[in-house]
Amino acid sequence: MEIKSVNLEFNEELKPLENPKNIIIHHTHNPELTLVTTHKLHQEKFKWAGIGYNYLIEKDSTIFEARGMYIGAHAKGHNAVAIGIALVGNFDEFLPSSEQLELLIELCTYFMFKYDIEPNKVLGHRELEGVTKSCPGSKFNMDEFRELLKVRISNNNII
Repeated sequence: MEIKSVNLEFNEELKPLENPKNIIIHHTHNPELTLVTTHKLHQEKFKWAGIGYNYLIEKDSTIFEARGMYIGAHAKGHNAVAIGIALVGNFDEFLPSSEQLELLIELCTYFMFKYDIEPNKVLGHRELEGVTKSCPGSKFNMDEFRELLKVRISNNNII
């Protein structure tokens, strides 16, 4: 698994994300976004320091370090304790590609092992209290995804 790093400029100093307890899965909803256009959107429209996600998996299955291991702006009230991973796409309409899904599983299991995060602590944005949007999309079944994580973990004996 390769994670690409790009030097994005943030509008303020970012604080390190230490000992995350959760992983929160998102979709961009707009399937045409990229790392750079998402960064610009979050700065210009939302007035954030920059891209809110910690990691972004584009449609071509490239994994980008967005904020990396710095406190994100992806899930109000959870950013200081959660890694936010977004997939480019609208999963209210379509499912992620098999390549995107595989990389998401790899990225999640990597962080689950590194930070001792259990599968039940991998959440869809919509599963957080007070969230009314469908993120990561109504077609993205979080229960099935957690089962895939459990299988991967048991097959690799990594937790």
